[in-house]
Amino acid sequence: STRAGVARVRLAMYASTSFATPARVERAGKSAKKHAPSRARAVRCAAAADTEGAVVFDYRTIDLGMTLRGTHFIDLSPHIERAIAETGVREGTVNVISRHTTTAVTINEYEERLIDDARMYFRKLAPPDAMYLHNDLDRRYGPKDWPGGDEAWRAQEPENCHSHLLSMLIGNSESVPISQGKVALGTWQSVMFVELDGPRQRTVGIQIVGKK
Repeated sequence: STRAGVARVRLAMYASTSFATPARVERAGKSAKKHAPSRARAVRCAAAADTEGAVVFDYRTIDLGMTLRGTHFIDLSPHIERAIAETGVREGTVNVISRHTTTAVTINEYEERLIDDARMYFRKLAPPDAMYLHNDLDRRYGPKDWPGGDEAWRAQEPENCHSHLLSMLIGNSESVPISQGKVALGTWQSVMFVELDGPRQRTVGIQIVGKK
């Protein structure tokens, strides 16, 4: 019975190690290689899912170049659409700011005759040749470090109080929702930059906030 017990132990030890034979290891390796591509695809999909849910805060300054004389309206739609496309934001908000004290940002219809009406209305609302304290340059002083002092500063300072007042009335920024990767404006609405003291070199700030 002792010999029979030893035999049974040896048989059990052989059975426990037989699964690790070279043939079975090779088959297991081939199986792992077979399933490797699907695992790689799963990793790529998971990474894409993480990117899709990423939160974006993107601010950029757009150079609008030299504006036209007087009041000049510029449709910002191409700049806004490009910023949304480049950031990949699907849901969020676009913020637009004028960055100047004699310009404005507004939302309305970008139509030629309406723009002319707006120019004439602005001129009636704040006539450039009216009397304004801001335009009394003899009673104003330039920055202390201005080259040439106050006289040099007064020589280049424009009499443009009407432009400042119109900028305050129209407003300097707008925020618009982004939905499904598109700016959520009405059919006839456009975000416009309004020059009120041209010609000048101008920029506008555009910030995209949202999720991809």
